[in-house]
Formats: sequence, structure tokens, C-alpha cells
Amino acid sequence: MNGGLRAAGRDELEEIGRLYHAVWQETQAPLQPPGVAADRDEAFFIERVRRFPVPPLAAYFEGRLLGFAAWAENTLGQLYVAPEGRKLGLGRALLLASEHAIWAGGFDRARLLCLVGNRDARAFYERCGWRHEADIVEEAETRSGPVPVACWEMVKDLKM
Repeated sequence: MNGGLRAAGRDELEEIGRLYHAVWQETQAPLQPPGVAADRDEAFFIERVRRFPVPPLAAYFEGRLLGFAAWAENTLGQLYVAPEGRKLGLGRALLLASEHAIWAGGFDRARLLCLVGNRDARAFYERCGWRHEADIVEEAETRSGPVPVACWEMVKDLKM
């Protein structure tokens, strides 16, 4: 990987929110219940990034922001890589760094939710040592209230 990972500064959160929106529209919106994508514009994602409990981890390649990851406690909540950043190792680097940060936070098991139907993401996580734990229904946040979505709960025992 010819780039770097680092904790995002406050001045980068808007750019991360724009990336989050664009990649979410491509990869997640088609798997969501009707109406969820319509309620999630770019401003929704920028505000969401600003409310993350810890600064997201930003991935750069040749000076361009191409991905990010964010977590809270032992849950990886976001891992998004722009199309031009895929196949560069950014996703794997973000995932490994997130796992390490979760472990450093005192957790020996990490979890994430993957939308049912997002087979490429699930296969990626499984290649990286994650396993399917359960099928669950999670509530997706929208401005008009929560909407139920089907998810695969994935887990990984962390041994650093």
C-alpha cells in the first residue's frame, strides 16, 4: 500500500462524510428497505461522522482520501473504501488497524454488522478471519426514525 493510515483530524470529517455517503449509496443503499436511502443525503453522513465517539481512521493513497473505518468499544461500525481504492490493500489495512485499536481498548472479541445480501463484504471479512455469528435485525438510523434491516453479525476473537 502506497499511502497511509491515521486518525482523522476535525478538518477532515466533512470529506470523510462525503466519501461515506458516496460509497454507502453504491454498496449499502441497494440492500436497504425502500426509503432509507432517500432519507440519507450527504449532510446526514457528514453529521454522523462528526458524532463518532472516536476520530475515524482515514486511509490515504497518493495524497487522496480513499477509505475510512470507525468503531465504538468492540464494534466496528464503518469500513468504507472508494472504488478506486479497492485492490490496493486499504480495506485490509483499515480492518487490521481497527481490530488492533479494539483490542488495545481492552476487548478480546470484535463484532460488526454486515447487511444481509452484501456477499462481497461478508466474503472479505471471512477471508480476514471473521465468522458469521448470527442473523439479526438492527435498526437503521434515519431522520424520520429507525428502520429495521436484516444483518449478519460477524465476530472475530482478537489475539494480538
